[in-house]
Amino acid sequence: MRRTDRRTGVAVVISIVGGRPAMISAVTGAFALVVAPLARERGLGYLVATVILGGVFQIVLGSLGVARLMRFVPRS
Repeated sequence: MRRTDRRTGVAVVISIVGGRPAMISAVTGAFALVVAPLARERGLGYLVATVILGGVFQIVLGSLGVARLMRFVPRS
């Protein structure tokens, strides 16, 4: 059996679990690029801490209403 790159496995899992089959959104792709090497180099403990910290950042920024600032970002 031919070995595949771990990033391929991450991309397949994300596309199955994500909202649209066979499509990875920009944020998910960037997150996978950060998380995959972190998990490989540092282990599962750092992976879990990174994911939890990312979730905490999202909750805090959402509670502060930072999304209102998106109106200042141009569409193109």
